[in-house]
Order: sequence, then structure tokens, then C-alpha cells
Amino acid sequence: MTIEAELQTSYSVSLRCLANSRQYIREMASPDSCKQCGFVWSAIAAREIPDRLRSATQSFVAVLRRAGDQATMRPTDERWSILEYGAHLRDVLISIRERIIAASIQDQPTGSPLYRDERVSLGFYQLDTSAQVADELDAMSNLFVRTFESVPPGFERREFTYSPVTPTKVTILWAGAQALHECEHHLGDVRENLKLLNTE
Repeated sequence: MTIEAELQTSYSVSLRCLANSRQYIREMASPDSCKQCGFVWSAIAAREIPDRLRSATQSFVAVLRRAGDQATMRPTDERWSILEYGAHLRDVLISIRERIIAASIQDQPTGSPLYRDERVSLGFYQLDTSAQVADELDAMSNLFVRTFESVPPGFERREFTYSPVTPTKVTILWAGAQALHECEHHLGDVRENLKLLNTE
């Protein structure tokens, strides 16, 4: 393949990833409920986020450890592997935590994009192992909860722009609810992966 062809392929992948990311955030941030799992952001109170998030990530880690060799398998082309979902969830918790801290300090900041699809398509998870991701996800879950529980009273209403890629205005409480949604939603994804892999 020529350099020009490689650049064109890379550019096409980047455009597709950007479109996927924008569609994903529109689906998450614009409606009040998730079409796929039924999660309702406005129904979430700050006090319920820590325990539910810990429970979901603990269950996720259990699935990841139980999956064994199947953790790296994609049941279909449209789905990530269990390991990729786990690495994504780890990075989501890191990203949202940083946005919450920034929004607590700055007035109306803009969060940094996660580039969720690009992280997968460019191979940034290819050296991750199930054991590493399980340990890191467990650690990040605890760190996220400690951070969220440390948000000063009244700060949960502070607003920020989710990212320059998806410039949606959200609150710190919404961000906490979104972190919970990611954990519970992707727990359903990896459970579905196991079912699909074991029925082939």
C-alpha cells in the first residue's frame, strides 16, 4: 500500500470514528433515557450513584475474569470484545472524573474528548490483559466514587460543556449519572457478549 493510500485509509477511519462518537454522545446526552437499556438520567439522585456504580463495576470485573480466553473475542463485527469494553469503561471513569474536577474549579469549562472509537481502532488497547484491566477498573471505580463523594455541597449543579466534539451543556450530577450509566450499560453489553459467544 502506498503512503497516500495509507493516509486516505487513516483519514477515512478517523472520520468514521468521529461520526460514531458524535452519534453516541447525542444518544447519551440529548434524550433523558437510553433507548437500549432504559437508563433515565433525571431519575438519578447523587446519593445513589456511589453504591450502584461500585456494584456494576464489581459485576463487570467478575464477568471479565470469568470470560477467560473469550474476553478478547468479538461475537460480531459490530461489538467490541469484553476486554475492549472493560478498557473503554476504565478510560470513561478517568475521563469523567477529570471533567468533574475541572467543572468544580473552573466556570463553564469544556471537557477533553475521549475519542472512544479511535482508542480501539488505533490499537491502544492491544497490549492490555484481562487481569490488568480488571485491576485497573476496580481501582478507577473506587477512585471515581471517592472523587464524586468529595464534590462540595451544591456543586453538583455546576455546568460544563461535555467536549468540543459534542458541545452539550451538562451538570456535574449528570456526569456522575453518565458514569453510572456507562457502568451499568456496558455490564449488559459484556453479559450479552458471553451469551453470544457461548451459543455459537
